[in-house]
Amino acid sequence: MESQLKGDLTEAVVITELMERDVPVSTPFGNNERYDMVIESPTGSLLRTQVKTGWFSGGTIRVKGHSQHTNSTGNTYELYDSDDIDYFLAYCHELETMCRIEESAFGSSIHLRVDEPEQVKPSINWAADYEFDATWPPE
Repeated sequence: MESQLKGDLTEAVVITELMERDVPVSTPFGNNERYDMVIESPTGSLLRTQVKTGWFSGGTIRVKGHSQHTNSTGNTYELYDSDDIDYFLAYCHELETMCRIEESAFGSSIHLRVDEPEQVKPSINWAADYEFDATWPPE
């Protein structure tokens, strides 16, 4: 599936998942904002959210944390920061799971460990610690 179509599908699935959980969702008009949607917390806080498609590989959900645009010189990539968004929502189609990741925890990519690795290290990002239902609402 073409990447733009996959991204649109992921956004539609995430909106559906949020609506099923009674989380209010607003989307910006046009395609000019760095965030894909604004979600409202139970306390009324508005959170700028970037939706990303995660893919399952090697026992982890892998997510890229940059935007890609094409211009006359080719593809350009830009990382997100706290001026752009508050959270990433990553949806993995293979596992049908949605993870909420704070912008500050994300660099150019993140791997969320699902399967037990051969060697456990303290630096592992466990997917269970980021699953939406386990981390919502934010503190």
